[in-house]
Amino acid sequence: MRMLWLFCVFLTVMSVSAAANPAATKALNDLRAANGAAAVDYSTTLEAAAKAHALDMAKHGYFAHEGRNGSSVGERVKKQQYKWCFVAENLAKGQRDLNQVMQGWAQSPGHFSNMINENAKEFGLFEGPDRIWAMVLAAPC
Repeated sequence: MRMLWLFCVFLTVMSVSAAANPAATKALNDLRAANGAAAVDYSTTLEAAAKAHALDMAKHGYFAHEGRNGSSVGERVKKQQYKWCFVAENLAKGQRDLNQVMQGWAQSPGHFSNMINENAKEFGLFEGPDRIWAMVLAAPC
């Protein structure tokens, strides 16, 4: 019985990873479709890059596209072993939920442009402490 329980836990964890952040994927792809852009897939690798940056900003009390160590989004994505040909980053702070952050980004010309960019093929999103949001959009080479 214990083995069956462990197997069920394993399947649950695997399905969560495979469908990571379905609400964010739907919100972004709905926006892209409304603006004539193809759908993107969710990437846990890009999520890891977004997470690392959001956690660093929260821990060290800054908010910037440039990392505390001077890193760019491209360097942070490369550190996650993602070989990219296109990369972009959206940051936000203070929004209470996914809907608010997506609306804010959609109203900002630069963030909006990143989200509907035809070169983007994948994305990852992370909400860190202090409601720091980071989205990384990219395309592998």
